[in-house]
Parts: sequence; C-alpha cells; structure tokens
Amino acid sequence: MPKPKPDLVETKVVKKTFEIKNKLARLAYNVRIKTAAGGSKHKFRADRRREEAKAPEARAERLKANIPITLDRKRVWDERVDGAYDALLAEKRRKLDEEEPEVAEQDEDEEDEEKDLEKEKLERKKKRTKAEHGVPDISDEEFLELQAHLAYEAAQLAKAEAAEAAQLYASATTSIPGLAGNLPKLLITTSRNSHMHDPAHELTTLFPNSTYIPRGRPSNTARKGARGKPKQFSIPEICAFASSPPPDPATKEPVAPYTHVAVINDHRKVPSAMTIIVLPAGPSFHFSLTNFKPSTAIHNHGRATSHTPELILNNFLTPLGKLAAGLFQSMFPPVPELGGRQVVTAHNQRDYIFFRRHRYVFRDRRETEKAAGYGLDHGANTLNPVSEGVEERDLGVKVGLQEIGPQFTLKLRRVERGIVEGVEWQWKGQMEKERRKFQL
Repeated sequence: MPKPKPDLVETKVVKKTFEIKNKLARLAYNVRIKTAAGGSKHKFRADRRREEAKAPEARAERLKANIPITLDRKRVWDERVDGAYDALLAEKRRKLDEEEPEVAEQDEDEEDEEKDLEKEKLERKKKRTKAEHGVPDISDEEFLELQAHLAYEAAQLAKAEAAEAAQLYASATTSIPGLAGNLPKLLITTSRNSHMHDPAHELTTLFPNSTYIPRGRPSNTARKGARGKPKQFSIPEICAFASSPPPDPATKEPVAPYTHVAVINDHRKVPSAMTIIVLPAGPSFHFSLTNFKPSTAIHNHGRATSHTPELILNNFLTPLGKLAAGLFQSMFPPVPELGGRQVVTAHNQRDYIFFRRHRYVFRDRRETEKAAGYGLDHGANTLNPVSEGVEERDLGVKVGLQEIGPQFTLKLRRVERGIVEGVEWQWKGQMEKERRKFQL
C-alpha cells in the first residue's frame, strides 16, 4: 500500500495552553498563536483592500451589510403620545374613494414615461425606507401606508415634545434671552476662596462678550489691620448685580445687563463643575465638568482671535436635550463672524456633551488625495452626491482643521427653577440602569 504524500498528512498538533507545564514554553506558544492570527488577519485585509480598489461597488455593499451594533443604534426612546392612526387612515381612504379620479388627456407614450418615472421614484423611496427601518419586501400599497404612518408618527412626536417641554420646563423655555434675539453677555466667576484663575480666563476666550470676575474679591477690600474679611457675595446677590448693573461712574451712561452667569467650581485647581444661570429670573443648569484641557496642552494648537465663532449643536434630540441646546445657543451671538473661520462644537453622545473649538481652512486637493465625500455615498460611485437628481462633481477642494482649545466634557446633573429655587429635573443613578436609554 503506497504511503500518502507528506503534504497530505496532517502534521499540525493542536495543544491547549493549560497542557504545557513549562512557563517559557507556554509563553512562546501563545506568542506564536497570536502572531499567526494577526498575520492572517492582516493578509486578509490587505487582499480585500486590493480587490475593493478594483471594484468600489464591492466595498459599498460590504459597508451596507456590516453595520456595527452600538448603544446609539440600539437606543430606546421614551414613550410618546399614541395617536389614533387607524381612524385617521380610514378617514383618508374614505375621502379618496369619494373623490372622482381626474381623467387627463395625454398620449400613451407620455403616460408610460410618467408611470416609469413614478415607479423609479417609488423604488428609491422603498430602498431608503428599508435601509432606515429594516422592513422586509412590501407591496406598493403597504409602502404608502407605511410612509403615511411614519409621517403621522413624526408629527405626533413633535407635538408630544412641545407639550412635554411646555409642561415640565415652562419657566425655562420662556426665559432664555438669547433665543429672543438679545445679544448675550456672560459673567464668569468661581466658587468662594478659589485660586483657579487661568481656566476661567480661558473660558472668556471661548464664550464671546464674556467677563471674568474672581469670587469674593471685591474692589473695596478692608483696610490693612482692620478686623473682618472682605464680603463674599452669594450667587443671588451676584445675579441681582449682573442683571441690573449700576451706570458707568466715569461717563454716567447705563451699562448693558448680563444675560448669563457662569460659576466654575474646582477641585485642586482643576475645574470640576459649571453652573449656568439665565438672567434675570433663571432657570439654572448645573453641569459636571471633566477632562478639561487648556489650549497650551493641545499639540499644534491654534491661537484664538476675537471673532464670533460659529456654533454646531449635534445630537440633542429629547425635550430636555433641546432645552440644553437652547441654553448653549443663547450664549453665542446669532450672527457669527465668518472671517475668523472659528467653529465651536457641542456634541452630545450618550448624555455627555463634548466641547471643542477649531479653525478651518480651505485648500486645493492634491492628486494623491481622494475626493471629498469618498466612501459616504449610497451607491457604487466614489463621490458623494449632493442630492437626488444633482450631478456629482469634485470641486478639487479639501478642508483642514486646527484645534484651538480649550476642550472639556459636560454632563447635565440638575435643572432648577429660577435662581436655585427648586429642582425641575435631576440626574439620578437609576437613570443609567438601562444603558440604551438616554436623557438628552
């Protein structure tokens, strides 16, 4: 009987880690296994990259199928007001049946062309709906009913959010001055006996038209040798002074009142909390502040200018989130100075608000660089279409970003009526028991 070839003999011996008694041999074995696994994965990705470079549609199909499952995608929303959609749909069907169909005198060719266009539009809408909501193949009538149902749910959601905001946050939504068109003016101070001045000074460069006044250090300090200490003003006294300041002693002209007061708390000269009070009568927002990094600690940071920055508010979806977004919107002038090319971003993700400030610049795209929008399309092309029916075009322009700083992270802990008068909403540890449910 002929012996099998050596290539056909299984010479691979599978060993389990706990069976190797020698420590050095066990370590070497694990290193070999890990290196082999990493090498095979690297080779697989390199081969796939070369294949997708020849066929971009393969990469688009792979990205559509391989959608990562994150907490944001598995988000559970709060219960909203349910409408009588069935009765509404029955009423619409009754009205459609009663109306007489309009008979248009058109040629058969024109009718066929219009029908083909309508079918194409309907197919595109069905594809988008399937991709967004994950529904199976449905007929045209079921798809139209689904579209009407989604539109009605969106309208009901907007009504419920407005009603909830008006009921729970009535004192807040009616008293934010920046939303009414007033020019914001911010007074920044610290907690009592605080020696943290540099971070507070840096926040004045982030918020336009802001002033920093140290807490408990009035100008008329007690004379040397006198008993007692200088008076340390409380938060209500500071808010009363800021909302109605005295006239200028030199010119006797009235001074514009402040619209916000921000109190920065610190722990070992590091900012730990921020309380923002809307003047003159509240509400008050208390945030915890973490991961504060000044501009000097950011590598290759830019230098801030006095231009009014643009503001980007991202992912504030619930009524409470929209209330917080309205607060930040009221702290920035409504008309930015585009010449400064500065952007302040408040990005909410899982109830953490990340503050960043950048400067952008437009430059020509190099030949070795890919076009803007590459990989973000919905089809097999490599350019991102501006909208449906618009030709795809490459302007040959790239955008560069340079971070200016500072950067920090906020988390909303409490919303109070007036100037620290009563709790309207407060964060509790039980709110994070279900990790897929967010407050903002």
